[in-house]
Amino acid sequence: MMMIRRLLLSLGLIVVLASCLLGQASPPIFPLKDVHAGLKGVGRTIFEGDKIQEFQVEILGVLKNAIAPQRDLILARLTGGPLADTGVISGMSGSPVYVDGKLVGAVSRAFPLSKDAIAGITPIEDMMSVGTAPAATRAHLSPPQNLHIARVSGGSSDLDRIILDETSEAPVPQETTDSNSLTDLLLPLRFGGFSNAAINMFSPQFRRLGLEPMAGGIISGGGDSPPSPADLTPGSMVSLLLVKGDLLLNIDCTVTFRQGNNLYACGHQVLAEGPAAFPFAPAHVIVTIPSIASSFKIDAPGAVMGTIEQDRFDAIYGQVGKKTPPMIPVHVHLDSKPGKVSDYHFDIVEEPFLSPLLLNLTVTSAMMATERSVGDSTLNLNARIHLSGGQSVNMEDVLSGEIGTSALVGSTVAAPLAMLLSSGFPDLKVQDIDLGVTSLDERRSATLDQAWSTKSEVRPGDHLEVTALIRLPGGETETEKIPVDIPESVTDKMLSLVVGSGSSINAMEFRFSGLGSTPRDSQHLIRALNRMRRNNRIYALLMAPQRSFVMAGDEYPSPPPSLLQTFLADPAAASSVVFSGTSVVGDFETKPTPYAIHGQKTLMLKVTGSMN
Repeated sequence: MMMIRRLLLSLGLIVVLASCLLGQASPPIFPLKDVHAGLKGVGRTIFEGDKIQEFQVEILGVLKNAIAPQRDLILARLTGGPLADTGVISGMSGSPVYVDGKLVGAVSRAFPLSKDAIAGITPIEDMMSVGTAPAATRAHLSPPQNLHIARVSGGSSDLDRIILDETSEAPVPQETTDSNSLTDLLLPLRFGGFSNAAINMFSPQFRRLGLEPMAGGIISGGGDSPPSPADLTPGSMVSLLLVKGDLLLNIDCTVTFRQGNNLYACGHQVLAEGPAAFPFAPAHVIVTIPSIASSFKIDAPGAVMGTIEQDRFDAIYGQVGKKTPPMIPVHVHLDSKPGKVSDYHFDIVEEPFLSPLLLNLTVTSAMMATERSVGDSTLNLNARIHLSGGQSVNMEDVLSGEIGTSALVGSTVAAPLAMLLSSGFPDLKVQDIDLGVTSLDERRSATLDQAWSTKSEVRPGDHLEVTALIRLPGGETETEKIPVDIPESVTDKMLSLVVGSGSSINAMEFRFSGLGSTPRDSQHLIRALNRMRRNNRIYALLMAPQRSFVMAGDEYPSPPPSLLQTFLADPAAASSVVFSGTSVVGDFETKPTPYAIHGQKTLMLKVTGSMN
């Protein structure tokens, strides 16, 4: 019996010790209703290294409905450690605050440019409600406003064509900062392996999201030791990994509370994702830098330890030890002349809004670090987005110019990725992305100088050939041939044949046609993406002055009145009809050329009689 008692006592001690090491013991909560001015407490955070240090907290009061309806905020003065010199530090978001050993909440907000460390504290009751938020399918965005799909006649068969408006930009949520108001502490966004030029180019977009771009990296040997559950405790740093591999991008904040494998951090939203899937890792603080504008920590992440599952207004919530969420592997191969080859391998988070931005950023940085930014440059691009089921979206194009050509590659491959991820089709899964670029230190651009056809008078069903004369930078000229078929159903007296580059045809369609629609299924989208107009071709768009409409992703050029009346008789169908004043009755193109082509010409064709 004595041996059994000793054994049970030993087992009990082991369970208690394990619970403490794993953070399973729940600290008592100091309820918001009992918080009042004059209370004294302590906070925990890391100022340097991996050691959690305490700082002093004096409660100044509770601000009712301070940051949102039914969202109160505790106001406090922080002292101790370096805070007298730094004020509230970026990266302290989530630092737990205790009164009488009970958890009050997390440091989350501050007054920008304040001389004193006056902070807002998110009540722990609000933070803990995040973990109980029901799991849900992650939201998908609407397709980008500058991308539409049109179905047009391609001569012998119909085809789906992406129409891209290159003059518009996708909206980015606006984050404003008032130096006299309590605002979310800026979350440090660490860049590792990125060129300064790329960081400066994309920083305004990240700042509008409440992130503060900073230099970063990985500590040498930091990933050699396996992660330990004890590495993440209240007050320690945590990094959300957006990009990992040869390039590293992570968002940092502080752990507030941990119970078993359940972890709460930040004390406010990161990107307001709702249901999320970000891998996270513990972070080592190298040093804290005092700054007049906003003091910050320099840190580096360790090995991945779990997954953030909720990104809500009051906190982020994740699970330690949960399998790393799937990311999108990206391989970039750069073949520069003479004889320099560079390969980059990295993973980006899979998220409808962020992934295209991250792909644009990473590819742009890789290009800027290797290729010239000023001077004649031509980039031959070949890319493939591999999808589940063995399908893929393929891109080949030519980019050429004198200034900033290397910065165009990222947006070229990011546009179709945005369309894929925002579609919301459950059977559409991005597996990986391969990008190959061959660069030349010369300009290979051409201007459409003239265009003519073998016939100026045509009959329905006729075949004709259009010749396009392009002029090269040195003054030389070359010709490209475009076969064109006149549909047998044409009844108009005049047709217009617009001959031009991909960008000029896209711009014209956005101005004058209303033929855009969203894809009806994944196959519709994939076909259209594989027919995106490229820079290295000349296109011919045959247009008739007939009213047309688009419904459910299909274009109906020159519809008979009976068909139109049938659709309009159904109110539900009528509400989804998009009308246009012209009908695109033919869409043709040349084979790829080694040039990036610009310009546009219009030919008028007279229709006479009917085909014999």
